[in-house]
This record gives sequence, C-alpha cells and structure tokens, in this order.
Amino acid sequence: MNSKVLTTQFKREFWENKISFLVTPALVSALILLVIICASLFSGSLLKDGSFHFTYNSADESVQSTPSPENGPKLKINDSSQTVAGAPFKKIDAVTSVMSEPGAFDSMVMGSMYVNCAFLYLIFSIVMASYSLRCLFDDRKNKDILFWRSMPLSETTNVLVKLAMVVLAAPIIMLALNMLITVLSILIGFVFFGYIGVKMSFLLASIVHGKSLYIPFQIFYELVISLLVSLPVIGFAFFVSALSKKAPFLMFASPALLALADLSLRKFFGLNIGFIDLLSVYFGVIVQMKSAFILQESFSFDHAMILPFISCLAVGGLFVAAAIWLRNNRYEI
Repeated sequence: MNSKVLTTQFKREFWENKISFLVTPALVSALILLVIICASLFSGSLLKDGSFHFTYNSADESVQSTPSPENGPKLKINDSSQTVAGAPFKKIDAVTSVMSEPGAFDSMVMGSMYVNCAFLYLIFSIVMASYSLRCLFDDRKNKDILFWRSMPLSETTNVLVKLAMVVLAAPIIMLALNMLITVLSILIGFVFFGYIGVKMSFLLASIVHGKSLYIPFQIFYELVISLLVSLPVIGFAFFVSALSKKAPFLMFASPALLALADLSLRKFFGLNIGFIDLLSVYFGVIVQMKSAFILQESFSFDHAMILPFISCLAVGGLFVAAAIWLRNNRYEI
C-alpha cells in the first residue's frame, strides 16, 4: 500500500473531524491544566506576614505554617480530633504529605492526570460513537463517495482508515494529552513545592520511583484492549453507517428491539430465538475483561481471555467486512 496515500487519508479524516478529535479534547486538557495552576496559586498557599497559609482541609480553614530558619518550612497541623460544628474533621495538608511521604508528589501528579483522563474518556466516548455511526453514512449522503471512488484508493483502505481513527488514533491522542498534563503537572509541582523549600531531589525521587510517567501508557494499552473487545459494537455501527439510507441511529438501536422481542416470545409463547443468550455471552466477555474498561483499575491479559478476545475480533471483523462490501456494491442513498 502506498504510504503517501494512507497518510493523505488520515490527514483527510483529521481535517474533517478536527473539532471532535483534536480541538475539543485539547480544550478540555487546557481547562484541567488551568485548574491545576489556579489551585497551586490560590488554593495551595499564600505568603502573608511571614507565614504560609494552606487551605487543604475538609473544613475549608487555613493551616498556618511559619518558616524555620534552621530546617526550612515546618508546618503546624491542628489535631485531627478537633471538631467543626460538633462534627470531627480531618485536616489534609498537601505540603505536609509531600514532605513526609516519598510517594505523595507522584500521587498528586497521577491525580491530575486521572482527572484529565476521566474527562477525555467522556469526550471521546461521545466522539467515537458519533463518528462510527456517521462516517460512512455522511460520505454517501454528501456524495463524497463518488469523488473518493474516482481516486486510486480501495474502499477497503478507506473503511480501515476510518476504523483506525476509532481504535488507534483516538487512544494515541488521549495518550499524548495525558502525558502532556503529567509533564506539566510535574513542572508546576517543581515550581510550587520548590518555592516553599521542598528539595528538588526529593520531588524527582518521588517521580522516578512512582508510576506517574508509566500510568498514561498503561491507560493507552487498556483503552486499545477495551476498544478491540468492543469491536462487535463498533463494527456493527460501521455496518449500519454503510447500510442506512437515513437515521443510522434508529437502525443501530434495532438489537434492543430484537432483545425485547426475544424476551416477549419467551414469556408469552415459550419460544427462544437465542438473541438474549448471545448478548449474555458477549456481556460475559466484557465482565471478564472489565478491568480494561475501568479507569484506575489495573488490567492484565491472561490465557483465559484469548478465545473470547479472538471471538470479539472475529465478530467485529465480519461487520467491518460487510461494511466494506456495501461500500463496493451499494453506495447510493
């Protein structure tokens, strides 16, 4: 395959979907970064009258620390058994944690990245669902397919490039944004904690011995696995997008009607068409690999998952193959 043609196809997809795949996720990450900076500047500490005032506690009260010329800044923490309005509360001081626990700074960096990742999960779930259902449909609706069929490019390549946008390009974009937030959070932490006297070597050791630089790649791996497990759903969306003459979402929802019909036949006539059983098998696979779908839960692939994983790839591949056949043989709308 001509690499230049393939590159052009990806550029075309990014150009036509730059708002959903690039601009919106980047704006979300920029907003998260802005929140981190504001938290560091305004919520973390204020230098006032020779003392640092921190507001990291559940009662929204400041925890005051006075710099010690001998040993650097020492923090006075009120006893956690104190009460507010008759109820006990526990003070949480970020600076004290960083200075006393080697892994605290690394955990804070990971926390920033996880917040960013959670929002990106939400954004990309909507983006990829919408893209899968409309990408082939819009080509036919807008007559763009006639132009692309005149180019030296097969429909197989065209569909597979669109599929790669979902199962590969989107995770790579998320990885890049997660790494960006991680690195910038580390730099902001260096400036913030360095300003109040925490040694740079202590912060570096926390990152080197921690997981903040590794976790974004773990999330990328888990996201790719979860998307491949979801290939029957993604492939069906591509098939519907290639088949529908209007309103692809309504056709995409047809399995729900089929499941309802199967349930009704079982209940009233004792007939079993097996569709619910088939869905139960697929849901069982998802449950077996649920760790790949859950943020902050580590996933490890074992031999018991091989056959279910291959089955998901096979079913999804059949739907994609059907979409390619439709693109080659029926593209009118």
